Amino acid sequence: MGTSGTTGAANSSTADTHRSPNAIPVYQIGIPFLGTTQGFRRNPFQFHLEGYHRYGSIYRTRIEGKNWIVLSGLEANDLIWRNTDMWSYREANTAFAEQLGPGHVTQLDGDPHRKRRQQLKPGFKMEAVMRYLPQMNQVAAELLPTMSDRPINITDAFAELILMITARTTFRCELSPQMVATMSRWEHDFIYGTSLRWRRHFYYGRPIYRRMKKEVFVELERILDERLRSSEEPEDNLTAIIKASREAGQTVSRWELINTIYLILLAGIHNTSNLIHWCLLYLSTDPAWAQELRDELSQWDTANFKGMGQFPKLKATIQEVQRLRPGAIIHRLTAARDFEFAGYSVPQGAEIIHVNTLVHFLESVYEEPFKFNPRRYLGGHTYPPKANGFFGGGTHICLGMNLAMVHTPIILANVIRDYEYRFGSDPTMQVRIGLGQNQIRNQIPAVFTRRGPGD
Repeated sequence: MGTSGTTGAANSSTADTHRSPNAIPVYQIGIPFLGTTQGFRRNPFQFHLEGYHRYGSIYRTRIEGKNWIVLSGLEANDLIWRNTDMWSYREANTAFAEQLGPGHVTQLDGDPHRKRRQQLKPGFKMEAVMRYLPQMNQVAAELLPTMSDRPINITDAFAELILMITARTTFRCELSPQMVATMSRWEHDFIYGTSLRWRRHFYYGRPIYRRMKKEVFVELERILDERLRSSEEPEDNLTAIIKASREAGQTVSRWELINTIYLILLAGIHNTSNLIHWCLLYLSTDPAWAQELRDELSQWDTANFKGMGQFPKLKATIQEVQRLRPGAIIHRLTAARDFEFAGYSVPQGAEIIHVNTLVHFLESVYEEPFKFNPRRYLGGHTYPPKANGFFGGGTHICLGMNLAMVHTPIILANVIRDYEYRFGSDPTMQVRIGLGQNQIRNQIPAVFTRRGPGD
């Protein structure tokens, strides 16, 4: 593998002023090139996997009329997650600023990002979530029967269930069934639109999207005003965030409060829902493992919960499905300063595709990586920490990770222990991938039936 040379990198901005808009930047010329949009569109993930096997952890490509540097593998995960200040997320996450405001945490960099994450921490740290574990379990047990004995689309149903669990536990508010459905649908459409780049403006401009967004934020403002008028603050995670800010002498603006309510209540509900429905799909392909898991969950009891170590097969199932079906297979970012990687010099401003989940499918890390085999996590076998990219890493690791890590086992445990389920049609294990980032699931009709005593 050759090097591009520091001279070319240093002079790239000057040289590129005389190039056409489609020209390859000088600094990229020494980096091996892999395909273009056509090959990428056929199968985005296989495209990047082929690039890694052919060239290693760094190569360049041209997708959707844009030049990219692609970084992947354990070494790339380590570089990117360990050196957070080397990257800017602002341009890649512009859609979040456009739709949720310029101070939204996902698109902040540097000190503003660190300060906002610190402000939000009291509502998202594991202790703040785990204190509601028994109540979450109780709400799930109460609401699941309303989903049974009738056809439902499980991708929507679980997202709405997660939203209702949150509204009764970590963030106390009253939501009508209609508002729950609207919030879930809007959040789905918003997140899908973030992967559309310039086409998102047309997508977000649809009348139905604008109507849903307006209804959602009118509701968030209503919830906030109702709370501000109340003489008592409910004991929930928004209150924890507000109290911590007061103690630190910080003023939290109205916009920040509304944005915080959005983050606690809605952000990430579809990623968690997708993880749950993929678990059920994979369990349907392995009845023997499903029965072992059901036997383990006969002991499910959140009142005496000591951690997922009590339920190693449930933990292994979730880990395996996180590996096989990550919600986002890539993250886009921009180099905030010059850096060297794998013998190449890359300058500030280079646009990067980080295939954070490619490690999930490397035979050098996971034996038979495309096979569903949760047993691989049993027996004391461990994998490198940077081999799991489901939640990302570094200071930009998923803010709602702890919520997802609690919602997922609670809902799965209640479903697997107490319900039989059958799909309305043979569910495909294939997905479409939106511009190489979000996995898009079609509707999955299913019927849940409560088990009888002794089943």
